[in-house]
Amino acid sequence: MAAGAVSCAAGRWILQKSMTNDPPSRSLLAAVAVLMSLACVLPGAQPAFAQQQTVTLTSSPAAMLAAAKSWGYQLQNVDPDTIAAASYDMLVIDYSRDGSQAQALGADEVAKLKRKPDGGRRIVLAYLSIGEAETYRYYWKWYWGRFFGGLAPDWRGRQNREWRGNYGVRYWDEGWQNIIFRGPDSYLDRIIKAGFDGVYLDKVDEYVDMTKQNPDARAAMIAFVRALAAHARERAPGFLIVPQNGEGLLTEAGYRAVIDGAGKEDLLFGEDKTGRPNDPESIRENVARLKLVTAERKPVFAVEYLDAPAEIERARRRLVGYGFIPYFADRALDQMRIGDLPDPSVKPGKK
Repeated sequence: MAAGAVSCAAGRWILQKSMTNDPPSRSLLAAVAVLMSLACVLPGAQPAFAQQQTVTLTSSPAAMLAAAKSWGYQLQNVDPDTIAAASYDMLVIDYSRDGSQAQALGADEVAKLKRKPDGGRRIVLAYLSIGEAETYRYYWKWYWGRFFGGLAPDWRGRQNREWRGNYGVRYWDEGWQNIIFRGPDSYLDRIIKAGFDGVYLDKVDEYVDMTKQNPDARAAMIAFVRALAAHARERAPGFLIVPQNGEGLLTEAGYRAVIDGAGKEDLLFGEDKTGRPNDPESIRENVARLKLVTAERKPVFAVEYLDAPAEIERARRRLVGYGFIPYFADRALDQMRIGDLPDPSVKPGKK
Protein backbone atom coordinates (compact mmCIF):
# COMPACT_ATOMS: atom_id res chain seq x y z
CA MET A 1 0.00 0.00 0.00
CA ALA A 2 1.30 3.50 -0.86
CA ALA A 3 2.30 5.85 1.97
CA GLY A 4 -0.54 8.21 1.09
CA ALA A 5 -3.07 5.38 1.31
CA VAL A 6 -1.70 4.37 4.72
CA SER A 7 -2.10 7.93 6.00
CA CYS A 8 -5.69 8.11 4.79
CA ALA A 9 -6.58 4.75 6.30
CA ALA A 10 -4.99 5.75 9.62
CA GLY A 11 -6.94 8.98 9.58
CA ARG A 12 -10.21 7.13 9.16
CA TRP A 13 -9.33 4.70 11.99
CA ILE A 14 -8.48 7.58 14.36
CA LEU A 15 -11.73 9.34 13.48
CA GLN A 16 -13.72 6.20 14.33
CA LYS A 17 -11.90 5.81 17.66
CA SER A 18 -12.63 9.42 18.57
CA MET A 19 -16.36 8.67 18.42
CA THR A 20 -16.12 6.03 21.15
CA ASN A 21 -13.66 7.64 23.61
CA ASP A 22 -14.20 10.04 26.47
CA PRO A 23 -14.55 13.75 25.60
CA PRO A 24 -10.89 14.84 26.23
CA SER A 25 -9.47 11.95 24.18
CA ARG A 26 -12.20 12.37 21.60
CA SER A 27 -11.22 16.01 20.97
CA LEU A 28 -7.54 15.21 20.58
CA LEU A 29 -8.11 12.23 18.31
CA ALA A 30 -10.59 14.14 16.19
CA ALA A 31 -8.11 16.97 15.68
CA VAL A 32 -5.43 14.55 14.53
CA ALA A 33 -7.91 12.84 12.23
CA VAL A 34 -8.92 16.13 10.60
CA LEU A 35 -5.31 17.07 9.90
CA MET A 36 -4.57 13.68 8.36
CA SER A 37 -7.75 13.74 6.33
CA LEU A 38 -6.81 17.09 4.77
CA ALA A 39 -3.87 15.38 3.15
CA CYS A 40 -6.31 12.99 1.49
CA VAL A 41 -8.94 15.44 0.33
CA LEU A 42 -6.43 17.98 -0.99
CA PRO A 43 -4.47 15.87 -3.47
CA GLY A 44 -3.11 18.91 -5.27
CA ALA A 45 -1.18 20.07 -2.21
CA GLN A 46 0.99 17.00 -1.81
CA PRO A 47 2.22 16.76 -5.43
CA ALA A 48 2.93 20.52 -5.47
CA PHE A 49 5.09 20.11 -2.39
CA ALA A 50 6.80 17.10 -3.90
CA GLN A 51 7.57 19.05 -7.06
CA GLN A 52 9.68 21.52 -5.06
CA GLN A 53 12.80 19.45 -5.54
CA THR A 54 15.72 19.99 -3.23
CA VAL A 55 18.53 21.26 -5.43
CA THR A 56 21.93 20.05 -4.30
CA LEU A 57 25.45 20.32 -5.62
CA THR A 58 24.90 16.98 -7.39
CA SER A 59 21.60 17.90 -9.06
CA SER A 60 21.56 17.84 -12.85
CA PRO A 61 22.03 21.17 -14.66
CA ALA A 62 18.49 20.88 -16.08
CA ALA A 63 17.03 20.40 -12.59
CA MET A 64 18.94 23.41 -11.25
CA LEU A 65 17.84 25.54 -14.19
CA ALA A 66 14.20 24.52 -13.71
CA ALA A 67 14.44 25.41 -10.01
CA ALA A 68 15.89 28.89 -10.66
CA LYS A 69 13.93 31.80 -9.21
CA SER A 70 16.20 34.65 -10.31
CA TRP A 71 18.76 35.47 -12.96
CA GLY A 72 21.26 38.08 -14.13
CA TYR A 73 22.46 39.07 -17.61
CA GLN A 74 25.64 40.91 -18.61
CA LEU A 75 27.60 40.86 -21.87
CA GLN A 76 29.99 43.82 -21.75
CA ASN A 77 32.68 44.68 -19.16
CA VAL A 78 32.50 41.19 -17.69
CA ASP A 79 34.33 41.03 -14.35
CA PRO A 80 34.04 37.55 -12.80
CA ASP A 81 34.82 38.78 -9.28
CA THR A 82 32.07 41.41 -9.36
CA ILE A 83 29.51 39.13 -10.99
CA ALA A 84 30.27 36.27 -8.60
CA ALA A 85 29.05 38.45 -5.72
CA ALA A 86 25.51 38.50 -7.13
CA SER A 87 23.06 36.06 -5.54
CA TYR A 88 21.19 35.10 -8.74
CA ASP A 89 20.36 31.44 -9.38
CA MET A 90 21.32 31.68 -13.04
CA LEU A 91 23.73 33.93 -14.94
CA VAL A 92 24.08 34.71 -18.63
CA ILE A 93 27.44 36.24 -19.51
CA ASP A 94 29.81 36.46 -22.43
CA TYR A 95 32.51 33.82 -22.45
CA SER A 96 35.07 36.63 -22.72
CA ARG A 97 35.69 39.91 -20.91
CA ASP A 98 35.67 41.83 -24.19
CA GLY A 99 34.52 39.24 -26.74
CA SER A 100 38.02 38.28 -27.81
CA GLN A 101 39.70 34.93 -27.32
CA ALA A 102 42.60 36.65 -25.57
CA GLN A 103 40.25 37.77 -22.80
CA ALA A 104 38.22 34.55 -22.62
CA LEU A 105 37.32 33.38 -19.12
CA GLY A 106 39.29 30.47 -17.78
CA ALA A 107 37.84 27.30 -16.29
CA ASP A 108 38.76 28.47 -12.78
CA GLU A 109 36.87 31.73 -13.27
CA VAL A 110 33.79 29.96 -14.61
CA ALA A 111 33.94 27.55 -11.66
CA LYS A 112 33.98 30.54 -9.30
CA LEU A 113 30.88 31.96 -10.98
CA LYS A 114 29.05 28.67 -10.40
CA ARG A 115 29.12 29.28 -6.64
CA LYS A 116 26.73 31.78 -5.12
CA PRO A 117 27.88 33.90 -2.16
CA ASP A 118 26.04 31.54 0.22
CA GLY A 119 27.97 28.56 -1.19
CA GLY A 120 25.08 27.17 -3.22
CA ARG A 121 25.43 26.05 -6.82
CA ARG A 122 24.13 28.13 -9.70
CA ILE A 123 23.88 27.77 -13.46
CA VAL A 124 26.19 29.80 -15.72
CA LEU A 125 25.33 30.08 -19.42
CA ALA A 126 27.54 31.54 -22.13
CA TYR A 127 26.00 33.93 -24.62
CA LEU A 128 26.32 32.64 -28.17
CA SER A 129 24.94 34.44 -31.21
CA ILE A 130 24.19 31.91 -33.92
CA GLY A 131 22.20 34.11 -36.30
CA GLU A 132 24.68 36.98 -36.55
CA ALA A 133 28.45 37.25 -36.90
CA GLU A 134 30.22 39.78 -34.69
CA THR A 135 33.33 41.62 -35.88
CA TYR A 136 34.99 41.55 -32.43
CA ARG A 137 35.00 37.75 -32.21
CA TYR A 138 38.12 35.63 -32.66
CA TYR A 139 36.78 34.08 -35.88
CA TRP A 140 36.28 37.38 -37.75
CA LYS A 141 38.72 38.28 -40.51
CA TRP A 142 39.26 42.01 -40.92
CA TYR A 143 38.77 41.96 -44.69
CA TRP A 144 35.30 40.36 -44.48
CA GLY A 145 33.78 43.79 -43.90
CA ARG A 146 35.86 45.65 -46.45
CA PHE A 147 35.93 46.00 -50.23
CA PHE A 148 32.13 46.11 -50.40
CA GLY A 149 31.98 42.55 -49.09
CA GLY A 150 33.84 41.18 -52.09
CA LEU A 151 36.09 39.04 -49.90
CA ALA A 152 33.44 38.03 -47.39
CA PRO A 153 32.47 34.36 -46.99
CA ASP A 154 29.29 33.11 -48.64
CA TRP A 155 27.46 32.94 -45.33
CA ARG A 156 27.86 36.64 -44.48
CA GLY A 157 24.72 38.71 -44.95
CA ARG A 158 23.86 42.36 -44.39
CA GLN A 159 25.03 44.44 -41.44
CA ASN A 160 22.56 45.06 -38.63
CA ARG A 161 21.70 48.77 -38.75
CA GLU A 162 20.89 48.87 -35.03
CA TRP A 163 24.01 47.02 -33.94
CA ARG A 164 26.97 48.11 -36.05
CA GLY A 165 29.57 45.40 -36.47
CA ASN A 166 26.98 42.62 -36.43
CA TYR A 167 26.18 40.85 -39.68
CA GLY A 168 23.27 38.53 -40.40
CA VAL A 169 24.36 35.08 -41.53
CA ARG A 170 23.08 32.32 -43.76
CA TYR A 171 23.24 29.95 -40.83
CA TRP A 172 22.51 26.84 -42.90
CA ASP A 173 25.84 27.34 -44.67
CA GLU A 174 28.48 24.74 -43.80
CA GLY A 175 31.16 27.39 -43.33
CA TRP A 176 29.19 29.18 -40.61
CA GLN A 177 28.23 25.97 -38.86
CA ASN A 178 31.89 24.91 -38.84
CA ILE A 179 32.72 28.12 -36.97
CA ILE A 180 29.93 27.69 -34.46
CA PHE A 181 30.12 23.98 -33.64
CA ARG A 182 31.14 21.53 -36.35
CA GLY A 183 34.75 22.51 -36.99
CA PRO A 184 37.83 21.75 -34.88
CA ASP A 185 38.19 24.12 -31.92
CA SER A 186 34.79 25.64 -32.70
CA TYR A 187 33.18 28.45 -30.74
CA LEU A 188 30.94 25.98 -28.93
CA ASP A 189 33.84 23.70 -28.06
CA ARG A 190 35.70 26.63 -26.51
CA ILE A 191 32.68 27.36 -24.34
CA ILE A 192 32.43 23.72 -23.27
CA LYS A 193 36.15 23.57 -22.41
CA ALA A 194 35.77 26.64 -20.21
CA GLY A 195 33.23 24.73 -18.11
CA PHE A 196 30.00 26.61 -18.81
CA ASP A 197 26.77 24.76 -18.02
CA GLY A 198 25.26 25.63 -21.39
CA VAL A 199 24.63 28.32 -23.95
CA TYR A 200 22.16 31.18 -24.27
CA LEU A 201 21.52 31.22 -28.01
CA ASP A 202 20.84 34.64 -29.49
CA LYS A 203 19.49 35.59 -32.92
CA VAL A 204 17.59 32.36 -33.48
CA ASP A 205 14.95 34.75 -34.82
CA GLU A 206 17.22 35.50 -37.78
CA TYR A 207 15.11 33.01 -39.70
CA VAL A 208 12.44 35.72 -40.05
CA ASP A 209 14.78 37.99 -42.01
CA MET A 210 16.25 35.11 -44.00
CA THR A 211 12.93 33.75 -45.27
CA LYS A 212 13.19 35.79 -48.45
CA GLN A 213 16.54 34.17 -49.24
CA ASN A 214 15.56 30.70 -48.12
CA PRO A 215 11.91 29.54 -48.00
CA ASP A 216 13.01 26.83 -45.57
CA ALA A 217 14.74 29.29 -43.23
CA ARG A 218 12.54 28.35 -40.25
CA ALA A 219 13.13 24.62 -40.63
CA ALA A 220 16.84 25.30 -41.18
CA MET A 221 17.09 27.16 -37.87
CA ILE A 222 15.36 24.34 -36.02
CA ALA A 223 17.74 21.84 -37.63
CA PHE A 224 20.69 24.06 -36.71
CA VAL A 225 19.73 24.23 -33.02
CA ARG A 226 19.04 20.50 -32.85
CA ALA A 227 22.40 19.64 -34.43
CA LEU A 228 24.22 22.07 -32.14
CA ALA A 229 22.50 20.56 -29.08
CA ALA A 230 23.41 17.02 -30.13
CA HIS A 231 27.05 18.01 -30.67
CA ALA A 232 27.25 19.74 -27.29
CA ARG A 233 25.64 16.91 -25.32
CA GLU A 234 27.86 14.33 -26.94
CA ARG A 235 30.84 16.17 -25.47
CA ALA A 236 29.20 17.37 -22.26
CA PRO A 237 26.16 15.32 -21.15
CA GLY A 238 23.48 17.53 -19.66
CA PHE A 239 24.72 20.63 -21.49
CA LEU A 240 21.95 23.24 -21.47
CA ILE A 241 20.41 24.91 -24.52
CA VAL A 242 18.39 28.08 -23.87
CA PRO A 243 17.44 30.14 -26.96
CA GLN A 244 16.51 33.79 -26.71
CA ASN A 245 13.56 35.20 -28.71
CA GLY A 246 12.31 33.44 -31.85
CA GLU A 247 8.98 32.57 -30.19
CA GLY A 248 7.63 31.42 -33.55
CA LEU A 249 9.83 28.33 -33.27
CA LEU A 250 8.28 27.27 -29.97
CA THR A 251 5.18 25.88 -31.63
CA GLU A 252 7.38 23.08 -33.01
CA ALA A 253 7.41 20.21 -30.52
CA GLY A 254 10.68 18.85 -31.88
CA TYR A 255 12.35 22.17 -31.22
CA ARG A 256 11.01 22.41 -27.67
CA ALA A 257 12.22 18.89 -27.01
CA VAL A 258 15.89 19.87 -27.36
CA ILE A 259 15.82 23.12 -25.38
CA ASP A 260 15.93 23.43 -21.59
CA GLY A 261 14.19 26.78 -21.29
CA ALA A 262 13.66 30.01 -23.21
CA GLY A 263 14.74 33.62 -22.98
CA LYS A 264 12.69 36.58 -24.08
CA GLU A 265 13.61 40.23 -24.55
CA ASP A 266 11.09 43.04 -24.69
CA LEU A 267 7.98 40.99 -23.99
CA LEU A 268 6.09 43.95 -22.50
CA PHE A 269 8.09 46.98 -23.66
CA GLY A 270 10.52 47.95 -26.38
CA GLU A 271 9.56 46.09 -29.55
CA ASP A 272 9.51 49.40 -31.46
CA LYS A 273 11.35 51.67 -29.05
CA THR A 274 12.99 51.17 -25.67
CA GLY A 275 10.48 51.84 -22.90
CA ARG A 276 7.44 52.00 -25.18
CA PRO A 277 4.63 49.55 -24.28
CA ASN A 278 4.14 46.77 -26.81
CA ASP A 279 0.93 46.07 -28.69
CA PRO A 280 -1.39 44.02 -26.42
CA GLU A 281 -2.06 41.48 -29.17
CA SER A 282 1.67 40.93 -29.68
CA ILE A 283 2.07 40.37 -25.96
CA ARG A 284 -0.78 37.85 -25.88
CA GLU A 285 0.63 35.88 -28.80
CA ASN A 286 4.13 35.75 -27.36
CA VAL A 287 2.93 34.83 -23.87
CA ALA A 288 0.90 31.95 -25.33
CA ARG A 289 3.97 30.63 -27.17
CA LEU A 290 6.24 31.00 -24.15
CA LYS A 291 3.74 29.18 -21.98
CA LEU A 292 4.25 26.14 -24.20
CA VAL A 293 7.68 26.02 -22.54
CA THR A 294 6.52 26.48 -18.96
CA ALA A 295 3.80 23.87 -19.55
CA GLU A 296 6.66 21.40 -20.03
CA ARG A 297 8.17 22.47 -16.69
CA LYS A 298 10.95 24.45 -18.34
CA PRO A 299 11.71 28.03 -17.27
CA VAL A 300 11.24 31.24 -19.24
CA PHE A 301 13.69 34.06 -18.50
CA ALA A 302 12.34 37.50 -19.42
CA VAL A 303 14.43 40.67 -19.63
CA GLU A 304 12.93 44.13 -19.86
CA TYR A 305 15.04 47.22 -20.47
CA LEU A 306 13.39 49.60 -18.02
CA ASP A 307 14.56 52.19 -15.48
CA ALA A 308 11.43 53.75 -13.96
CA PRO A 309 10.56 52.13 -10.58
CA ALA A 310 6.78 52.19 -11.15
CA GLU A 311 7.04 50.58 -14.59
CA ILE A 312 9.48 47.99 -13.28
CA GLU A 313 7.16 47.06 -10.43
CA ARG A 314 4.17 46.67 -12.75
CA ALA A 315 6.23 44.68 -15.25
CA ARG A 316 7.54 42.39 -12.52
CA ARG A 317 4.04 41.59 -11.32
CA ARG A 318 2.90 40.79 -14.86
CA LEU A 319 5.90 38.62 -15.71
CA VAL A 320 5.68 36.67 -12.45
CA GLY A 321 1.95 36.28 -13.06
CA TYR A 322 2.72 34.64 -16.39
CA GLY A 323 5.06 32.23 -14.62
CA PHE A 324 8.22 33.80 -16.06
CA ILE A 325 11.42 34.84 -14.27
CA PRO A 326 12.07 38.58 -14.70
CA TYR A 327 15.27 40.60 -14.89
CA PHE A 328 15.64 44.32 -15.57
CA ALA A 329 18.66 45.83 -17.30
CA ASP A 330 20.13 48.59 -19.44
CA ARG A 331 20.06 47.61 -23.10
CA ALA A 332 23.84 47.85 -23.31
CA LEU A 333 24.05 44.94 -20.83
CA ASP A 334 27.33 46.36 -19.55
CA GLN A 335 26.56 45.97 -15.85
CA MET A 336 24.61 43.55 -13.71
CA ARG A 337 21.89 45.08 -11.60
CA ILE A 338 21.56 43.82 -8.07
CA GLY A 339 17.82 44.07 -7.69
CA ASP A 340 15.47 45.64 -10.20
CA LEU A 341 16.55 49.29 -10.14
CA PRO A 342 19.61 50.77 -11.89
CA ASP A 343 22.54 51.91 -9.77
CA PRO A 344 22.27 55.74 -9.74
CA SER A 345 26.05 56.03 -9.35
CA VAL A 346 26.76 54.16 -12.60
CA LYS A 347 26.19 55.79 -15.98
CA PRO A 348 24.55 53.44 -18.49
CA GLY A 349 26.82 52.39 -21.32
CA LYS A 350 26.17 52.48 -25.02
CA LYS A 351 24.67 49.48 -26.72
